[in-house]
Amino acid sequence: MTEQRKSEIAKEARRRLDLWLQNDTIENMTCHGSFIRFNMGLGLLGGYLFEEPDWMVDKGFDGFVTEEEFDDLDYDEILYGLYYDAIKKMKPLER
Repeated sequence: MTEQRKSEIAKEARRRLDLWLQNDTIENMTCHGSFIRFNMGLGLLGGYLFEEPDWMVDKGFDGFVTEEEFDDLDYDEILYGLYYDAIKKMKPLER
């Protein structure tokens, strides 16, 4: 993957994460910390898979990466970096 494409993916992932955090919590986005739900919430591969909340409509949550890019280690590096930064802000579960 080229450096330019990595930069484009990182910028788009950050844009989507910022929209999430402006409208909801990281806890809700990730179902309390799931990386898989985080990835699905960003919807970079194939778009957002669930019913879109009102704030998400017309905000560009369509597919952005190819399957080849999704399977690339550079993609993992981008997403894991964003994920770990985001979950540091999670509130502990109340019991």
